[in-house]
Amino acid sequence: MTRTLLYLLALVAVTLIIWQWNRGAQRRRFRRAFPATPDPAWAPEDDPFLAAFERAFALRRGWARRLPPAVTPMTVYLTLYPTHCVYDENEPARLLRALRARLGNALPPDPLTVPLGELATRWRAAPEAAVERNRP
Repeated sequence: MTRTLLYLLALVAVTLIIWQWNRGAQRRRFRRAFPATPDPAWAPEDDPFLAAFERAFALRRGWARRLPPAVTPMTVYLTLYPTHCVYDENEPARLLRALRARLGNALPPDPLTVPLGELATRWRAAPEAAVERNRP
């Protein structure tokens, strides 16, 4: 029984170490790829969209403001997960859910390849009825 508990404890510890190592690597790749200062092109009205983007991609608060409006969500995803990584669909799926909930029928055909500036503009222009309907 003790041996089993020690094995499970070691398994949990190694899993947490690998997870933390991976998150640190993603943060380093993000910091190398994008400037350390907020992009002045983002307006205060874009804050709700940028907050949703940060939640979808599990970025630290304020990091979405560092992204240039011309960058696409897929570019950010490929920055966090380079070619040698195992890809998952968590970040794009969370972003698509947030965009569908906010934009509804105004969602572009392939939203992951649309620049963030255009997505933010569509987010701001979403009708209030859709916003109220999709609010949790």
